[in-house]
Amino acid sequence: MAKITTDLLVIGGSLAGLAAAITAKEANPDMEVTIVEKYTCGYAGKANRGGGVIDMMVGDPEDYVQYHVHHIGEYLNNQDALRQYATNLNHSIDILDKWTGGKMQKNPDGSYITLKWLSRVTGEKEDGKYTFDEPENLPWTLTAIELDFLPPMKKYAQKAGIKFIDRTGIVDFLKDGERISGAVGYNIDTEEQTVFACKAIVLASGGQNYRIMPMWSPGRGEGTAAAWRAGAKMSNCEFASFYNWISLDHYESSMGVEFCLYNDKGENVGKVYTEGAHPDIDARSLAECYKQVMAGNGPMHYHAAENPLMDYLGSVLGCTRVYDRPYADDFWGRLFFNAMTQQTNDHIVPGLIGECSPLWVDLNFATSIPGLYAAGDVCYGGSGTAGAVPPPPGRVRGSGLAFAQYSGCMCGPNAAAYVAGATQGAIDEAQVAAVDERFMAPKRNGGTIKVMDFLPEIHKVVQPLGNSIWRSEERINKAIERIEELKVKSKDLVADDAHTLFGCNEIQSMLISAELFFRTSLQREESRGWFLREDYQERSDKPEWIVVQKDGDGMCITKEPLPMDTYKYQQQ
Repeated sequence: MAKITTDLLVIGGSLAGLAAAITAKEANPDMEVTIVEKYTCGYAGKANRGGGVIDMMVGDPEDYVQYHVHHIGEYLNNQDALRQYATNLNHSIDILDKWTGGKMQKNPDGSYITLKWLSRVTGEKEDGKYTFDEPENLPWTLTAIELDFLPPMKKYAQKAGIKFIDRTGIVDFLKDGERISGAVGYNIDTEEQTVFACKAIVLASGGQNYRIMPMWSPGRGEGTAAAWRAGAKMSNCEFASFYNWISLDHYESSMGVEFCLYNDKGENVGKVYTEGAHPDIDARSLAECYKQVMAGNGPMHYHAAENPLMDYLGSVLGCTRVYDRPYADDFWGRLFFNAMTQQTNDHIVPGLIGECSPLWVDLNFATSIPGLYAAGDVCYGGSGTAGAVPPPPGRVRGSGLAFAQYSGCMCGPNAAAYVAGATQGAIDEAQVAAVDERFMAPKRNGGTIKVMDFLPEIHKVVQPLGNSIWRSEERINKAIERIEELKVKSKDLVADDAHTLFGCNEIQSMLISAELFFRTSLQREESRGWFLREDYQERSDKPEWIVVQKDGDGMCITKEPLPMDTYKYQQQ
């Protein structure tokens, strides 16, 4: 067993973790900051695996707040958190450009290249770049970054004096009384245990995506589970059901499908859900897919030639018509080649991404546990910023990178201020031993079930639209019953090396996330935003957050009214 002492321990070496570490170190240069990453810092996480687009404010941030509350979050936003996000976002992007050595995409005059969602091609410049219109439909726009931006960001952090430990996964936290005193991790190759003593932790380990969709597979919820076992408060768990439209031939996502979603009778059944305010995919179009298939009108078909987003998507991904991003163009070019060469028909199905991000944080990104802070996907839903949607993208494409950078920049200085006034807590060897007993159990207890045989059983519960989008009391209860059965069955998981030990830990994390999701779904007796109930199709008159905390081996679920009397925008 190795022991390491640091002032601030940052868990996760992708965008949110790096941003938190850098800003914490800059706020207190004498503080020792250590990032521990399960894989390799600068290459891990989801940040460098997407489109590289970033949500950016245009005009008055208050316009964004108003639009988001009314049309996306449906009054379930923490309006103070949303306003703080909108006000600070563009400054966070400027800092990201500095840290990455200018990886943001810019015009010749140094301004950022921006494109609003649903922009259309209007012409071509002398250099071959396209020109686009700028529709007035949305009070925000999108800018972009080259996808190899994390390695230079790591180098910036190294020059600032931040320390790095790779290939070590944190599995649980240690506490001295109620406050954080450290964490326990294991090397993913050798199983060597490391005990970290620290004054505070920033958790930036990502959300829960259930290993269904390939691009999002790094999000396995281990940080959420560790925070849960430590007693942290959770919120907005029931909104963790983001889907993208996919082909089963290649599992790559298609955007804008709802504009041209046809049943097997040749009827466009999706377009009605694009009328009015339509910032991005609507959960009602997914519910319609479920209803059509259950009525015998499947399979569903995607008529790509009718998709109004194709101008946008075909110009910014795998193409040099807007940006100069060789790394991103190669990445997306290979994905598109894979998709086009493998697709055999126009059938389309919803693929669950999940985006479970329920760790509750306040405006300083402090959790309910003293000394535990969070940034990025692990706390996006729990922050209340997005409201009644599964973030990211929360119906705002580009909000994943945007929130990761913003939250890291806000979290870091607040964690540094906490460290400045804290002393090192005691490391309880009994707690360390208990962590080791839990984590190593699949190798020591003589189990028989392999991780990859168990994983599909979780998928069968969380993936179906009837469980996770168009919900009902009967189906939710059946899902909870199955999760309880799987919790018992998981005690028979077997591991024979470090990698399968971590696989077993991931399974436990998925079961915790799924139980949080279904138990809170049962308590929300309304339809609001992304959350739809077949048996409660109207929106409640009283916006309430559903809050969950650990109660022994169970869950204590309560409803917390929003402080609407302090908010500017009232439910209509």
